[in-house]
Amino acid sequence: MKKIGVLTYQVRHRKTFDTLSLLKARGYDDVAVFAMPFTYKKKVFPIYQHRPEMNYDIPDIEELSRNFGYTCHMGTLEEFDIEPDRIMLVAGAGILPDEFIKTHTVINAHPGYIPDCRGLDSLKWAIAEDKPVGVSTHIIGDYVDAGEVIERRLIPIYTTDTFHALAERVYENEVSMLVEAIEKTDASCHETIIPDTAEVHRRMGEDIEKTLMEKFEQYRIKHGTEREN
Repeated sequence: MKKIGVLTYQVRHRKTFDTLSLLKARGYDDVAVFAMPFTYKKKVFPIYQHRPEMNYDIPDIEELSRNFGYTCHMGTLEEFDIEPDRIMLVAGAGILPDEFIKTHTVINAHPGYIPDCRGLDSLKWAIAEDKPVGVSTHIIGDYVDAGEVIERRLIPIYTTDTFHALAERVYENEVSMLVEAIEKTDASCHETIIPDTAEVHRRMGEDIEKTLMEKFEQYRIKHGTEREN
């Protein structure tokens, strides 16, 4: 069984909880959690929330790891002694140092279809710009949300969808693909995708987001399909 590391924050975190739960369900035993301080503070709150919130109580990261039988290390990335052969999954992390990503296999699940939507708020930008909605897993390297891509998956949109139903489907695939990527680390099966442009999306501005539901209805009518029984 492969050795796995999970990068996360020292806070209760939904994606970390779901990732660790799936790792345990898949039978991964040698999992080490590396929890770093969470320093980011939102300056602007979105009009339409598209990322899952923690609406139920879970243990803190140390107790959660212990309950799963996983080790938990608290500190900064520089303080951790992480073996180079431990496959690292990003559940939550800021910008990682070049030295770390060059000496470790670090897998990220990006909630956008590379290279069409890179950066932040990818689902929203895909809808606003009429681009494919998808999820991509990639090994972090020289390019932001690009480079050595493990898998790209288009996410279906149905005629009965709401925006939040689609957002939930994107998130569920994001967590699933992150764990699935562990068994897909053979580079011979990967795509190398170098973006044509350096553009990386920032947070969607309020002026554009105000029109998002109208854009979503147009997107759903244009791309939606009937759900199969």
